This record gives sequence, structure tokens and C-alpha cells, in this order.
Amino acid sequence: MKVQIEQLRRTMSQEYEPSSFEFVSSYFEQFMEKEFGDGGLAELFHENTKYTDQESLELGESAAMFSNDPSMEYAQAKLKPDYRGKERLDLPDPDELDARIDDVLASRRSQRDQSGEGLSLQELSTLLDHSCGTTGSQRIEPDEDDPFSDVEKPFRAYASGGALYPSEIYLAVVNEGENLDRGLYYYVPEDHALRVLRKPDEDEDFAQSVDDLFATPQDVFDHQSCAVKFLITGAFWRSKAKYGPRGYRFVLQETGHLGQNVLLVAEAMGLAAVPLASFYDDKVNEFLDIDGVDEAVTYTLSIGKSESGDTHE
Repeated sequence: MKVQIEQLRRTMSQEYEPSSFEFVSSYFEQFMEKEFGDGGLAELFHENTKYTDQESLELGESAAMFSNDPSMEYAQAKLKPDYRGKERLDLPDPDELDARIDDVLASRRSQRDQSGEGLSLQELSTLLDHSCGTTGSQRIEPDEDDPFSDVEKPFRAYASGGALYPSEIYLAVVNEGENLDRGLYYYVPEDHALRVLRKPDEDEDFAQSVDDLFATPQDVFDHQSCAVKFLITGAFWRSKAKYGPRGYRFVLQETGHLGQNVLLVAEAMGLAAVPLASFYDDKVNEFLDIDGVDEAVTYTLSIGKSESGDTHE
């Protein structure tokens, strides 16, 4: 009998050929192909949110309705998910910042070594007000025939397409601080107040619950060492109702503006801060009790006290 030596070796070592497809080991290998695959999600997003002549015509009609209809201005200013009925926690007046902007820009670094010490309510108030709070308002000239036309339109500390502010700011307080308990909160910039969405049960390890939302290994970043997690979402239709598909890009841009504000104010306060992209979208959306479609997580940050006591890495 003739023995197939190579076949015997493969059998004995349990080496088998893939049955249906060739495994691609990394995104880098895909990048080296220098082309998008059929129906690649990145390409679909990019193509469907481009600004074109046709898009300009449709957008012009929609934008004009927001600009010229006092009722739309009213809806834009008033209809925000501020979680009425939830316990309200008023924030104290913020402290002033005395750091120079050029010093803050030069020294800002992502700082992953955080001590596990919590922020006080006063510190959180200062951080939120200067990075996310309102900075002024504009009164829309009322129409005598329209009871919904008397509107005070607020502006915030970060840029937003059409001042629609589709970014929503949730805070998971991982480690308690002075006058600030662990739990999930929602920030209302117009009132400079928090809504208490959830306090952990006595038998719940809230820090672990937040840790489970992220894929980052502990040797890279220990999520339980931070004081507060910023979980920023996008309410996409608030922007898309005016700007169409292009509004989706505006939401992503806005969360970037907002995130950078938080990082810079944290730096000015001597806090440790780092943006994090390794969150599990579906887990975060479920944690926040949002649908993940009309509103979904877009950006997360960890804020805490420096483990070394230094401001920078």
C-alpha cells in the first residue's frame, strides 16, 4: 500500500484547510488593497453624506423652514429630552478658571493613570459649566399671531450646526466625591443642573458595570480608576430634520468639539482626562436606556484625579 506521507502528517497534527473563506488578519491588510470592498460601510457613509447641488436645494428648503417659522424655532429651543420627572440636582456656581489658554493647549495630554478618587460636586460643576454650559442667548422676535413664537434661544460653549445641539451629555459617576454619589446622571446645560437617572442598587458593583462597557484591557486603562465617565450621545434627527443626511456629519463634528472642550477644561483644572473609543456601542446604549438609532453613543471620555499628583503624563 502506498502511504501519502504529507496527508498523514496533516491528519496527525490536526491541520485542516479553511472550509469557506480566507481569513483577513487585520484592517491594515484591507487598507493595503487601496480600495473599498463592495458596499463598504465607510464608503457608503461618505458618499451618502456628501454636499452636492441636489443636496443644496433640498437643504435650502428645510433650513429656511427652521429659520422662518417661529413654531420651528420654538420646537428647536424647547423640545429637549431633559428627563422631566427625574430627581433634579442643582449644581453650585462654577469656580473661575485662571489658566492661560496657550498654556492649556501646550500642556494637554491624554492621562490614563487616574487615582480612583472622586470629583466633588463643585469640581464637576466647574468642569461642566466651562466646557458644556450655556454662554448666552438670543431672543427671537415674537409674532403677535403665534403664541409659540416667544423664544429665548440659548447658545453653548461649543460649536453646533444651526445651534441645534443634538449632543446629549450623560455622566456615569464611578467613584463618589464630596456631595456627589455614584450613579448615572444627565446634564441640562440651560439649567446648569443634573437629572438623576439611576442610583446603583446596594448589591450592584457600579464601577464594574461601567467597566463592562469598554474593551480596553486593564493594563492599558483601568476604567474603575476614573472619577466620572462622560458618555456623549447624538440625537441625530435633531440635526437631520434640518440638514438631511449631512446632519449626521454635523453631529459627529459637534461631539468632537464638545469632547475637546472637556479635555481642555479638565487640563485647566489640573485633572487627568483621556478620550476613549473602545466602547461597545450596544452595551452603552442599553446602559443609557436609549434606542441606539434615533439617539446613540458617539464619544466617551474618562475624567479623574491624577494618580501621580502631576497634571501631565
